[in-house]
Amino acid sequence: MTDEPREQRPIAPPDTKHPDDRARVPLEAALGIIPGVSSLLKLVGEFMPTQAQKSRSKWESAISARTNEHADRLDEQDQALNPTTTLTGPSVQLAVALARAPGDGMAGRGRMLADLCALLPDVERKAVEQAGFELKSHGLVTIDRAIGRDNWWLRLTQKFYEQLDHQVMGWGSSTAEDARVLAKLLLEDETREWTPTLHAASGWEPRRFNPAFSALLRLIPDERVSGEVQPDYPAQSLCLLPEDRAKLQKLIGCPRDTTTSGSAAPAER
Repeated sequence: MTDEPREQRPIAPPDTKHPDDRARVPLEAALGIIPGVSSLLKLVGEFMPTQAQKSRSKWESAISARTNEHADRLDEQDQALNPTTTLTGPSVQLAVALARAPGDGMAGRGRMLADLCALLPDVERKAVEQAGFELKSHGLVTIDRAIGRDNWWLRLTQKFYEQLDHQVMGWGSSTAEDARVLAKLLLEDETREWTPTLHAASGWEPRRFNPAFSALLRLIPDERVSGEVQPDYPAQSLCLLPEDRAKLQKLIGCPRDTTTSGSAAPAER
C-alpha cells in the first residue's frame, strides 16, 4: 500500500442529448407504430445502439471499475490496520508449545535452539530452527544473536500474546477483552493502581494478567507508569490522572459516572 495519492478524474454522467440521437429517436418512435417494423427496430437497436446508450454503457463500466478499485483499496487499508498472521506446520507447533510453556506473560528468559527442540522432540532440529525464524518474521518473537551460528536466544513479544493467546489458552476472551476487564477494576478502586493489588483483584495467573496489563499500559503516558526494574510486572504501579481515567472509561464503553466490576490470521493446524 503506497502513501502516494492516486489522482482520479471525476466520472462524467452519461450523455443523454447527443446530436445524432435527435433525429433517430423520434424516427424510431414513429416507425414503431407500423406493424412488423417494431421487431426490426429492436434488432437494429441491438446491433446499432444510440449514442446515449453507448455513453451509458461506458459510464456503467467506469463506475464498476472505480467501485472495484475502491473495494481493493479498502481491503489494503484493512490489512494494514488489522494485519493477520497465518502459520503452518512446525511454526504452528512451536507457537502453541511456546504459548503453553510455563511463563509469566512477558518477554521471559531467552530460549536457545536446544530449548526449542525440547519443546518439539518429534520435529527435526532444522525445522524447529526455521520455525523460530518464521515466528520472528511475523513479529511474534525477537531473536538475539551472539558469536556462533546456533548461539541465539528467542523471546516472546507482546504481539505473540495478543494474537495467539485467545486461540491457544482456552480462556474464553482475548488479551484486548482482558485489558478492558483490568480497566474496569482500576476504575473501581484507586488502590489498584498498585499493580500487585490489581493482579490480585483479577484472580488471574501472571501468564494471563501481564499481557492484558501491557496492552492497557498503551493508554497510559509513560510519566504515569513506574519505571523501576523488577521481574514481576510490566510496571509496579500507576499514578492515574483524570484524563487517564477518561481514556479507560472510553475503552470499556461505560458512562463516566458508572463503573462495573469485573488479539497472525488464526494459526492453522
